[in-house]
Amino acid sequence: MTAQNAIVSMDAFESPTFGSRVKSMLKLDFYRLFHTPAFYIMLLIAAMIPALILTMGDVEPPTTANPHAVQMDVSSPSMDITNAWQLVESTGGSAVADNPLDFAGFANINMLFIFAGLLMSIFVAHDYSSGFVKNIFTVHSKKLDYVISKSAVGIFSGTGMIITYVFGTVVAGLLMGKAFDVNVGGLIMCLISKALLMGVFCSLFLGIAVFFRNRLWLTIAFTFLLGMMLYPAASVATLNSTAVTVLLTLIAGAVGAVGFGAVSSLFLRKRDLA
Repeated sequence: MTAQNAIVSMDAFESPTFGSRVKSMLKLDFYRLFHTPAFYIMLLIAAMIPALILTMGDVEPPTTANPHAVQMDVSSPSMDITNAWQLVESTGGSAVADNPLDFAGFANINMLFIFAGLLMSIFVAHDYSSGFVKNIFTVHSKKLDYVISKSAVGIFSGTGMIITYVFGTVVAGLLMGKAFDVNVGGLIMCLISKALLMGVFCSLFLGIAVFFRNRLWLTIAFTFLLGMMLYPAASVATLNSTAVTVLLTLIAGAVGAVGFGAVSSLFLRKRDLA
Protein backbone atom coordinates (compact mmCIF):
# COMPACT_ATOMS: atom_id res chain seq x y z
CA MET A 1 0.00 0.00 0.00
CA THR A 2 1.35 3.40 -0.95
CA ALA A 3 1.59 6.29 1.47
CA GLN A 4 -1.17 8.13 -0.41
CA ASN A 5 -3.51 5.13 -0.19
CA ALA A 6 -2.74 4.80 3.52
CA ILE A 7 -3.71 8.44 4.08
CA VAL A 8 -6.94 8.00 2.13
CA SER A 9 -7.79 4.88 4.15
CA MET A 10 -7.10 6.69 7.43
CA ASP A 11 -9.23 9.66 6.37
CA ALA A 12 -12.07 7.32 5.47
CA PHE A 13 -11.81 5.72 8.91
CA GLU A 14 -11.75 9.04 10.76
CA SER A 15 -14.48 10.64 8.63
CA PRO A 16 -17.30 8.11 8.25
CA THR A 17 -19.95 8.73 5.65
CA PHE A 18 -23.33 10.23 6.45
CA GLY A 19 -25.03 6.85 6.11
CA SER A 20 -22.62 5.06 8.42
CA ARG A 21 -22.86 7.83 11.02
CA VAL A 22 -26.66 7.76 11.07
CA LYS A 23 -26.70 3.96 11.16
CA SER A 24 -24.36 3.95 14.13
CA MET A 25 -26.41 6.59 15.92
CA LEU A 26 -29.64 4.70 15.26
CA LYS A 27 -28.13 1.50 16.59
CA LEU A 28 -27.09 3.28 19.77
CA ASP A 29 -30.44 4.99 20.32
CA PHE A 30 -32.54 1.91 19.65
CA TYR A 31 -30.39 -0.10 22.02
CA ARG A 32 -31.00 2.51 24.70
CA LEU A 33 -34.73 2.61 23.88
CA PHE A 34 -35.16 -1.12 24.38
CA HIS A 35 -33.32 -0.86 27.69
CA THR A 36 -35.34 2.13 28.95
CA PRO A 37 -38.16 1.22 31.39
CA ALA A 38 -40.10 4.38 30.43
CA PHE A 39 -40.62 2.99 26.94
CA TYR A 40 -42.41 -0.10 28.22
CA ILE A 41 -44.36 1.94 30.77
CA MET A 42 -45.65 4.16 27.95
CA LEU A 43 -46.67 1.10 25.92
CA LEU A 44 -48.52 -0.30 28.93
CA ILE A 45 -50.32 2.99 29.58
CA ALA A 46 -51.31 3.19 25.90
CA ALA A 47 -52.83 -0.29 26.13
CA MET A 48 -54.75 0.61 29.29
CA ILE A 49 -56.28 3.88 28.08
CA PRO A 50 -59.12 2.26 26.05
CA ALA A 51 -60.29 0.22 29.04
CA LEU A 52 -60.18 3.34 31.23
CA ILE A 53 -62.25 5.32 28.73
CA LEU A 54 -64.85 2.58 28.36
CA THR A 55 -65.05 2.21 32.14
CA MET A 56 -65.54 5.96 32.61
CA GLY A 57 -68.10 6.02 29.83
CA ASP A 58 -70.11 3.20 31.35
CA VAL A 59 -70.31 4.71 34.84
CA GLU A 60 -73.87 4.52 36.11
CA PRO A 61 -75.51 7.93 36.64
CA PRO A 62 -77.37 8.67 39.91
CA THR A 63 -80.94 7.42 40.04
CA THR A 64 -83.66 7.27 42.66
CA ALA A 65 -82.82 3.62 43.24
CA ASN A 66 -79.10 4.29 43.48
CA PRO A 67 -78.49 7.91 44.56
CA HIS A 68 -74.84 7.23 45.39
CA ALA A 69 -73.78 6.29 41.87
CA VAL A 70 -71.03 8.40 40.36
CA GLN A 71 -72.43 11.17 38.21
CA MET A 72 -71.07 11.44 34.67
CA ASP A 73 -72.21 13.50 31.74
CA VAL A 74 -73.33 10.49 29.70
CA SER A 75 -75.19 12.76 27.33
CA SER A 76 -71.85 13.84 25.90
CA PRO A 77 -71.38 12.22 22.45
CA SER A 78 -67.75 11.43 23.25
CA MET A 79 -68.85 9.43 26.31
CA ASP A 80 -71.52 7.48 24.40
CA ILE A 81 -69.28 4.75 23.02
CA THR A 82 -71.18 1.88 21.45
CA ASN A 83 -68.52 0.80 18.97
CA ALA A 84 -64.99 0.03 20.17
CA TRP A 85 -63.43 1.62 17.10
CA GLN A 86 -64.74 5.02 18.21
CA LEU A 87 -61.76 5.00 20.57
CA VAL A 88 -59.40 4.83 17.60
CA GLU A 89 -61.14 7.52 15.60
CA SER A 90 -61.15 10.07 18.44
CA THR A 91 -62.44 13.02 16.48
CA GLY A 92 -63.07 14.91 19.70
CA GLY A 93 -60.70 17.02 21.66
CA SER A 94 -63.86 18.47 23.17
CA ALA A 95 -62.15 18.49 26.54
CA VAL A 96 -60.01 21.33 25.33
CA ALA A 97 -62.65 23.26 23.44
CA ASP A 98 -65.94 22.70 25.24
CA ASN A 99 -65.95 20.57 28.34
CA PRO A 100 -62.82 20.24 30.52
CA LEU A 101 -64.46 17.33 32.35
CA ASP A 102 -65.06 15.37 29.17
CA PHE A 103 -62.47 12.67 29.89
CA ALA A 104 -63.12 10.49 26.83
CA GLY A 105 -62.92 13.51 24.54
CA PHE A 106 -59.41 14.17 25.81
CA ALA A 107 -57.74 10.95 26.93
CA ASN A 108 -57.93 9.00 23.69
CA ILE A 109 -55.53 7.81 21.00
CA ASN A 110 -54.39 11.36 20.34
CA MET A 111 -52.82 11.46 23.80
CA LEU A 112 -50.19 9.10 22.42
CA PHE A 113 -48.59 12.00 20.56
CA ILE A 114 -47.91 13.69 23.88
CA PHE A 115 -46.65 10.43 25.38
CA ALA A 116 -44.17 10.12 22.51
CA GLY A 117 -43.03 13.65 23.34
CA LEU A 118 -42.58 12.77 26.99
CA LEU A 119 -40.39 9.81 26.06
CA MET A 120 -38.37 12.11 23.81
CA SER A 121 -37.98 14.53 26.72
CA ILE A 122 -36.64 11.79 28.98
CA PHE A 123 -34.19 10.60 26.33
CA VAL A 124 -32.70 14.00 25.57
CA ALA A 125 -32.66 15.22 29.18
CA HIS A 126 -30.73 12.10 30.18
CA ASP A 127 -28.17 12.75 27.42
CA TYR A 128 -27.48 16.20 28.85
CA SER A 129 -27.76 15.47 32.56
CA SER A 130 -25.35 12.53 32.32
CA GLY A 131 -22.96 14.36 30.01
CA PHE A 132 -23.41 11.55 27.47
CA VAL A 133 -24.25 14.09 24.78
CA LYS A 134 -20.61 15.24 24.74
CA ASN A 135 -19.46 11.68 24.08
CA ILE A 136 -22.03 11.38 21.30
CA PHE A 137 -20.79 14.44 19.48
CA THR A 138 -17.19 13.41 19.94
CA VAL A 139 -17.90 10.42 17.70
CA HIS A 140 -20.85 11.81 15.75
CA SER A 141 -19.69 15.32 15.00
CA LYS A 142 -22.76 16.16 12.92
CA LYS A 143 -25.72 17.48 14.87
CA LEU A 144 -28.01 16.33 12.06
CA ASP A 145 -27.20 12.69 12.88
CA TYR A 146 -28.50 13.22 16.40
CA VAL A 147 -31.70 14.87 15.15
CA ILE A 148 -32.46 12.15 12.60
CA SER A 149 -31.82 9.35 15.07
CA LYS A 150 -33.86 10.84 17.89
CA SER A 151 -36.74 11.64 15.51
CA ALA A 152 -36.71 8.08 14.19
CA VAL A 153 -36.78 6.67 17.73
CA GLY A 154 -39.65 8.99 18.63
CA ILE A 155 -41.70 7.98 15.57
CA PHE A 156 -41.00 4.31 16.22
CA SER A 157 -42.05 4.66 19.87
CA GLY A 158 -45.20 6.57 18.96
CA THR A 159 -46.16 3.96 16.37
CA GLY A 160 -45.57 1.23 18.95
CA MET A 161 -47.94 3.03 21.32
CA ILE A 162 -50.57 3.19 18.58
CA ILE A 163 -50.27 -0.59 18.08
CA THR A 164 -50.62 -1.35 21.79
CA TYR A 165 -53.53 1.11 21.99
CA VAL A 166 -55.32 -0.79 19.25
CA PHE A 167 -54.63 -4.06 21.04
CA GLY A 168 -56.04 -2.57 24.25
CA THR A 169 -59.09 -1.35 22.33
CA VAL A 170 -59.82 -4.84 21.02
CA VAL A 171 -59.42 -6.47 24.42
CA ALA A 172 -61.45 -3.83 26.28
CA GLY A 173 -64.14 -3.81 23.61
CA LEU A 174 -64.53 -7.58 23.76
CA LEU A 175 -64.66 -7.64 27.55
CA MET A 176 -67.29 -4.88 27.66
CA GLY A 177 -69.39 -6.21 24.80
CA LYS A 178 -68.89 -3.33 22.38
CA ALA A 179 -69.59 -3.61 18.66
CA PHE A 180 -66.71 -3.84 16.18
CA ASP A 181 -68.46 -2.97 12.92
CA VAL A 182 -66.08 -0.90 10.83
CA ASN A 183 -64.89 -0.10 7.33
CA VAL A 184 -61.61 -2.03 7.47
CA GLY A 185 -60.03 0.10 4.76
CA GLY A 186 -60.92 3.31 6.60
CA LEU A 187 -59.58 1.90 9.87
CA ILE A 188 -56.26 0.95 8.29
CA MET A 189 -55.92 4.33 6.60
CA CYS A 190 -56.76 6.03 9.90
CA LEU A 191 -54.04 4.17 11.79
CA ILE A 192 -51.44 4.76 9.07
CA SER A 193 -52.31 8.46 9.06
CA LYS A 194 -51.95 8.66 12.85
CA ALA A 195 -48.52 7.03 12.61
CA LEU A 196 -47.41 9.42 9.85
CA LEU A 197 -48.43 12.43 11.94
CA MET A 198 -45.89 11.28 14.53
CA GLY A 199 -43.30 12.82 12.22
CA VAL A 200 -44.65 16.30 12.96
CA PHE A 201 -45.20 15.88 16.68
CA CYS A 202 -41.99 14.01 17.51
CA SER A 203 -39.85 16.49 15.57
CA LEU A 204 -41.55 19.38 17.34
CA PHE A 205 -41.05 17.80 20.76
CA LEU A 206 -37.41 17.06 19.92
CA GLY A 207 -36.91 20.77 19.26
CA ILE A 208 -38.36 21.56 22.68
CA ALA A 209 -36.17 18.92 24.33
CA VAL A 210 -32.88 20.11 22.82
CA PHE A 211 -33.77 23.72 23.61
CA PHE A 212 -34.29 23.07 27.33
CA ARG A 213 -31.64 20.30 27.43
CA ASN A 214 -31.38 18.84 30.96
CA ARG A 215 -34.28 20.90 32.34
CA LEU A 216 -36.71 18.01 32.13
CA TRP A 217 -39.56 19.70 34.00
CA LEU A 218 -39.57 22.61 31.53
CA THR A 219 -39.45 20.24 28.59
CA ILE A 220 -42.41 18.27 29.96
CA ALA A 221 -44.40 21.44 30.66
CA PHE A 222 -43.92 22.83 27.15
CA THR A 223 -44.52 19.42 25.59
CA PHE A 224 -47.92 19.27 27.30
CA LEU A 225 -48.69 22.89 26.43
CA LEU A 226 -47.91 22.65 22.72
CA GLY A 227 -49.31 19.13 22.56
CA MET A 228 -52.64 20.40 23.87
CA MET A 229 -52.62 23.29 21.41
CA LEU A 230 -52.05 20.92 18.49
CA TYR A 231 -54.32 18.23 19.89
CA PRO A 232 -57.20 18.79 17.41
CA ALA A 233 -54.79 18.47 14.47
CA ALA A 234 -54.32 14.78 15.25
CA SER A 235 -58.06 14.26 14.72
CA VAL A 236 -57.72 14.73 10.96
CA ALA A 237 -57.40 10.94 10.67
CA THR A 238 -60.83 9.36 11.15
CA LEU A 239 -62.47 6.02 10.35
CA ASN A 240 -63.47 7.60 7.04
CA SER A 241 -59.85 8.16 6.06
CA THR A 242 -58.79 7.35 2.51
CA ALA A 243 -55.58 7.17 0.53
CA VAL A 244 -55.83 10.95 0.17
CA THR A 245 -55.74 11.29 3.97
CA VAL A 246 -52.64 9.10 4.07
CA LEU A 247 -50.98 11.18 1.38
CA LEU A 248 -51.77 14.45 3.15
CA THR A 249 -50.50 13.19 6.50
CA LEU A 250 -47.39 11.80 4.79
CA ILE A 251 -46.67 15.24 3.34
CA ALA A 252 -47.42 16.94 6.67
CA GLY A 253 -45.25 14.47 8.55
CA ALA A 254 -42.34 14.87 6.13
CA VAL A 255 -42.54 18.66 6.02
CA GLY A 256 -42.88 18.86 9.80
CA ALA A 257 -39.98 16.48 10.36
CA VAL A 258 -37.71 18.45 8.02
CA GLY A 259 -38.79 21.85 9.32
CA PHE A 260 -38.67 21.12 13.04
CA GLY A 261 -35.59 18.97 12.51
CA ALA A 262 -33.81 21.98 11.02
CA VAL A 263 -34.80 24.02 14.08
CA SER A 264 -33.45 21.31 16.39
CA SER A 265 -30.17 21.24 14.45
CA LEU A 266 -29.94 25.01 14.78
CA PHE A 267 -30.43 24.83 18.55
CA LEU A 268 -27.70 22.18 18.79
CA ARG A 269 -25.26 24.25 16.75
CA LYS A 270 -25.91 27.56 18.52
CA ARG A 271 -26.06 26.41 22.13
CA ASP A 272 -23.43 24.88 24.37
CA LEU A 273 -23.67 21.18 25.10
CA ALA A 274 -23.32 21.69 28.85
